[in-house]
Amino acid sequence: MDMKIDTQKLIQLRNTKAWSQQHLAEVSGLSLRTIQRIEKTQSASQESVKAIAAAFDGTPEMLLVEAPADKEQLDAASASVVQPRHSGFSVSRQQLLWIATALLLSFTLAVYWSQSVNANDSNKKEVGSGAPVQVGDIALQQGMNWLQLVDDEQYALSWDESGPIFKTSVTQAKWIEAMQLVRQPLGIVKSRELAMAQAPSTLPGLPEGEYLIMTFSTAFDGNTSVSTETLSMVKVNGEYRAIGYFIR
Repeated sequence: MDMKIDTQKLIQLRNTKAWSQQHLAEVSGLSLRTIQRIEKTQSASQESVKAIAAAFDGTPEMLLVEAPADKEQLDAASASVVQPRHSGFSVSRQQLLWIATALLLSFTLAVYWSQSVNANDSNKKEVGSGAPVQVGDIALQQGMNWLQLVDDEQYALSWDESGPIFKTSVTQAKWIEAMQLVRQPLGIVKSRELAMAQAPSTLPGLPEGEYLIMTFSTAFDGNTSVSTETLSMVKVNGEYRAIGYFIR
């Protein structure tokens, strides 16, 4: 029996992680044609829903338009899904994480690009969509400095030091609330390494600019596994400023 999928939510989840349909297919173990069909028809088998939900460290419910009438069917779908990796979060905490992400949705547009968006390297040469680029020492340090404010729980100051897109999209109070909910429980950073950087010149809903999306592999003392941090920035007056921050 097929389930009705909220394709808008699915595309939102995929774009938030800067995943193409092909990448989601690879992570979930499904074919590209299956992912394309699901996003087009809003219909997916129970096994496909389970696989996609597992790819996002979530549960099938988060992908459905509405809960299936047969509760046993939903329970069965949920039973074998990989649960969120953050051991410090309960299920309700993970649900609150998605709420916080929704609050920050407008400024996490900086990671909303997929196959239709190209990137430019440091020489302004167009490279393939999603292709990694080298990050200069200054740009990397500016990103690390902003992350350090978050690490030090200086959430108000991190808001002050962010770009205009960030400030017009979320109030300082909401930002502090979200960070206290999502970031604070993870504790002290034990290690943080740059895993990949991308430099699109255009992003959906945003003007052309010098954007930088950096993905870090980060270990926290309050979490048993390595987390992924995505920091999105834009160059303002010669300096990169944060416009988006996401943890999974």
